Amino acid sequence: MPEKEDVDNMPIWQNHEQRITRLEITMTGLSDKMESVERTVRKGNDEQKELLNTINNRMVDEFFKKKTINLNNGWKLLFSLIGGGSFLYLLIEKMFL
Repeated sequence: MPEKEDVDNMPIWQNHEQRITRLEITMTGLSDKMESVERTVRKGNDEQKELLNTINNRMVDEFFKKKTINLNNGWKLLFSLIGGGSFLYLLIEKMFL
């Protein structure tokens, strides 16, 4: 244990190797943590992109489904007016009377 106290009490210029070793260990730890954070962010981005694609696909499906429903209702209205007979009767009545 006296060696440790001697090393700790050394002037900065004498224990530079020990300080460099500590710095290298610290930098390795920080590098590992940064890689972990990067993996986590990438995973979160992939999940977010997948969720946005799902929402986008659902919105597109809903939009086109609504449009076809509206067109179907328009055709139904047109056929009910023409097919009801009253429209034809009014047209013929106005032409001849």
